[in-house]
Amino acid sequence: DTWTSRPMVISFVDFQEKGGLSERDGISQVIITQLGDYLNSTGRVQVVERVLVERLLEELNLGSSELADPEVSLRLGRILAAKLLGTGAIYFLPQGMLLSLRMIDTETSAIPIVINRKMDDFSMERELRRLNREILRMVIAKYPLRGYIVEAGASQVILNIGSKQGVIQGTKFEVLEEQKPKKFKGKVLKVAPRRIGVLEVVRVEPGLSYARILRAERPLESEDKVQELLEEGVARGAI
Repeated sequence: DTWTSRPMVISFVDFQEKGGLSERDGISQVIITQLGDYLNSTGRVQVVERVLVERLLEELNLGSSELADPEVSLRLGRILAAKLLGTGAIYFLPQGMLLSLRMIDTETSAIPIVINRKMDDFSMERELRRLNREILRMVIAKYPLRGYIVEAGASQVILNIGSKQGVIQGTKFEVLEEQKPKKFKGKVLKVAPRRIGVLEVVRVEPGLSYARILRAERPLESEDKVQELLEEGVARGAI
């Protein structure tokens, strides 16, 4: 099943600290931990616990110099079963800090988002909350939740994905109907699926979710495909 979403797991590795202000040593761990807590609290993604990352680094005998190698970082992310790996650096400046963050897809090596953010002690919490929303928006835009209708009734359906995959109460999905390909000058052109309905999740279990039908152009059926709606996902995930 290549359509149904797997859990979105994110791992952060130690950020390099640059700038020579030794009294700020260790601030990267504070930032990573706080950002991870914000992301975890949305229910949309799962962030690997820092203690597990540190234990693996110790077992593999990897330090900050080795983690600076992109290939090593990606290998670490795959071992942790993380789809996205967060890495970067923190630069200490006279007027505050500059956080440079990039998220890397461990399967394709693509970089779906790069963020540079200035902050200081007074604005750190606000900026990390903004950063949380930006990462969440990227995840929903580039890795929307996908699944199937398992059972359909007149006003409600059951989906084959639940809290393990990141579904929470209020998540909205579009129901998609595959379209026949078009033939043109000897070539077969694939046509994008058409939206035929909209659902809103009202109850969630680990592996299932229950959604009410907000709109449907035809009676919905088992095995109809569903995909998370971006605008609704961004709103529900904001902190």
